[in-house]
Amino acid sequence: MLKILICGPFEEVTNYIAAVEKTGMEPVALTVLPTQDGLDINDFAGLILPGGSDIDPAFYGQENHDCRNIRRWLDEAQLHMLDAFVKCKKPVLGICKGAQVINVYFGGTLIQDLPDSEHHKATYLNHVRMDAHHPTRILTGTPLSDIYSNDEIITNSAHHQAVDRVAEDLEVCAYSDDGVIEGLHHKSLPILALQWHPERMAYNFYTEDYSDGSLIFQYLKEQLK
Repeated sequence: MLKILICGPFEEVTNYIAAVEKTGMEPVALTVLPTQDGLDINDFAGLILPGGSDIDPAFYGQENHDCRNIRRWLDEAQLHMLDAFVKCKKPVLGICKGAQVINVYFGGTLIQDLPDSEHHKATYLNHVRMDAHHPTRILTGTPLSDIYSNDEIITNSAHHQAVDRVAEDLEVCAYSDDGVIEGLHHKSLPILALQWHPERMAYNFYTEDYSDGSLIFQYLKEQLK
């Protein structure tokens, strides 16, 4: 079975693990650096960079003015892990923070706090997180247009930061209805970055309120060698 590395603390990536398992792949959650504990990148067919706390803005040359809950050790682990998979030209899927990590790694920058973040961030009802949702426009001729037959889908949303300057090696493949970048792909490598959370739109989490997130994980599986 194809092994997928999920670079995040186990207790924070259980939804990703469930989605990967239901797609017929073997998930492994790790936060160690590729050079630690005998980790061999060759053991894994692909990488998922999950959502999480904000990236230290020092990684994209800015001072902190709106970042929250920074965990620099996790940023370093994810950037090092991404570097290892890029050098091996193996498939990478970035989700929410993971998408931002990909843009920063390739030289892009982030909006530290969206002017209209209420349109994108999750709310809480009786301590239960409720994702926002909005239409997302998919650009033709991109990997997302191969995944979804429609040029507009409904995605969930739980973020207050977003891609600002797009890295030169990346191209935009989706925008939200208010113009926020929702998807990126690499120009030549099998790397897809999504601002939304397909793992919370897939399988047991799927509802008619959203488009089917399982298609993203099926696409990832198809990219694996």
